[in-house]
This record gives sequence, structure tokens and C-alpha cells, in this order.
Amino acid sequence: MIEKDVELKGQKKPVILIVDDIPKNIQVLGTLLNQIDCELAVAMNGQQALDTVARVKPDLILLDVMMPVMDGHEVCRRLKKSEQTRDIPIIFITAKTETEDIITGFELGAIDYITKPFIGNELLARVKTHLSLKRTKEILQEEVAAKNKFFSIISHDLRGSFGIILSFVQLIKENREVITPEELDELLDDIGNTSKNTLNLLENLLEWARAQTGRIKFSPEKLKPRDLIAEILITYKEIARNKDIDLSSSVNTCSPVFADKNMTLLIIRNLVSNAIKFTPKKGNINIDVTGSDDFVKISVTDTGVGIQPDRIENLFQIDTKISTLGTENEQGNGLGLVLCKEFVEYNKGTIGIDSAPGKGTTVWFTLPVPE
Repeated sequence: MIEKDVELKGQKKPVILIVDDIPKNIQVLGTLLNQIDCELAVAMNGQQALDTVARVKPDLILLDVMMPVMDGHEVCRRLKKSEQTRDIPIIFITAKTETEDIITGFELGAIDYITKPFIGNELLARVKTHLSLKRTKEILQEEVAAKNKFFSIISHDLRGSFGIILSFVQLIKENREVITPEELDELLDDIGNTSKNTLNLLENLLEWARAQTGRIKFSPEKLKPRDLIAEILITYKEIARNKDIDLSSSVNTCSPVFADKNMTLLIIRNLVSNAIKFTPKKGNINIDVTGSDDFVKISVTDTGVGIQPDRIENLFQIDTKISTLGTENEQGNGLGLVLCKEFVEYNKGTIGIDSAPGKGTTVWFTLPVPE
């Protein structure tokens, strides 16, 4: 008897697809795999397997070789031809042990094979190994993407910002005798705004780098949302006023939150800064705070340009370049929301966006109340 002591790590349960035309084999495999913390999907022929993979992309496929109409080799061949499914690991389940069949399976892209009748411990060990390898590969890909994004921001955005500042300074030096006071003030304002954006980017980069290397200090404590919002308003009221935007707040709960103060302030700062960037003159931004028994919800709502629905999910992805100019051509790099998401999750909260083009945006996040 195999004890159910296996818990695969990850944010969600892995999905394993069993493909076999014999119900008894599916039952035996299902009974064995129930000892792993996973979700099971079943297909009884090759076409069903392809249809199932199209609907629910599994993390691993246990694929019978000998099936009528479309055998396992053909199913594997088709899956490996598709960019969407080629990376799904496939283990062949076969009664055959001929070397030629095994080699064919590996040539098609299978990662392993298991012979019938099944040996429970061996099957579970191989399944767990390949699920773990897949997860490790995904983590490495995410880390590589994150590093690429990091160096892209450093090489492109920071260089671009300093290039703009230097060009303004050079323009002033070369034309100091003919520039009017009004033109000088405008150029200095441009230098100041670019410098502020660059400093904000640099602060986000440093915080994000600390988070990735595990060097960030995390000190959750009981905080009053009203005090946090008041601190943000002091910082951003004047910035919003310079763009003729009304920045207000409505705190509708007295419930405290249990979170890291510096992280929480950074989250709100980024959300308010983004709202100012994408809200035109004469617009409105409101910071709203509501509460429940378990959490407090903080929302930043603007009357800005809005976001296309198909872009919203990518805004939180480090490996996706989403950069849009603000209503007055303010520069952006897409790192702020990525950092917000990481810090919200550090504090055991959730974050989301409600938006539509031309109808403004609400970015909200939750934080737990003290136990």
C-alpha cells in the first residue's frame, strides 16, 4: 500500500491527462494518481486527447501507445508540432517493450515510458519526477524572463531618461543667450519631470531587485488605512494639481490592516502615479477604502484613457513589455504594476484591474485585517 504523503508544491494543482482506450487501465491509473495532489482528466482515444488538451492544457500526459484509429505515436506527433502544446511532457504507457517502439516514442518527443502492468511505486515516482522537472523548467524560464526585463529597463529606460535630461541641459547651454525666461521655465519643468520619473523608476528597480534576491525587509504591523492615504495625498496633491486633476479620497472603514508599511505605501504610490499619468487635464482620481470582516480593499479610480481588455492580464507580467505614453507623453516602463502585484502577494492580498477604453480605470488591492 502506498501512503498518500506526497504534496506537489506550486500555486495550483498540476493537471494530468490519462489517455487509454481501456476503462480498466484508466481506473487503475486514476486510483494510483489520486495519491498525488493533482487534478485528473481522461480521454479514451486519440482525438478526444487532442480535444481535451485544447480545452485544458495539462501539465503531464500519460499516453497509451496502442489505440484504434489514432495511436499514441500520432497523438504525440501532433502535439509536438504545435507551439501551444509542444512543451507538455508525455509519458508513453505501453505493453510493448521492443526497442524500436521505445526509440520511436523518444524520437517523437516523449520524455519517458512505462510498461504494463503498472508498478505503483515506480509509476508515481516517475510522474512526480517529471512534474517537478516541468515546474523547475518553468521557474527557470520565469527567472530568465525577469532578468531580461530588468536589464532591458536598465539599458533602455534609464539610458533614455538620462539622455533626455542631458539633451535639455545641452539645449540650454547652447542657447542661453536667446532663450526667453518663459522658455527656460518650460525646459526646467521638463527636466524636473523627467528627473522625477527617473527617480521613481530607479526606486522601483531597487525595490524589485531586493525582492527577487530575498534581501527585502518584510515587517508587517497593524496600520490604519486613513493614515496611509493621508500620507499619499500630501505627496501627490500638488503633482495632480499641476496637471489640473482633482485627487480625493473616501475612507469608509475604520478597520486596520496587517501589512508592511513601506510596501503598502509603495503600492499606493505606484497606483496613484499611474492614474495621474493616464488621466487628462480636468480629470478626477479617487482613492477609496472599504472593509469587510477579513480584509480591507483599497481602490484607485481615475477618469483616464482606460485599458483594452486583452492588455490587462499582461500588465502584471514581468516578461511582457507593456509601455504606454501618458496623456502628456509621460514615459512608462511597466515595472510598477509588476512590483505592486509582488508586494500585495507578499502581504497575503490580491490585486486586480477593472477598466474599459475611454471609461477610466480602477486598480484595487486587498490587505488582511489583523487576526
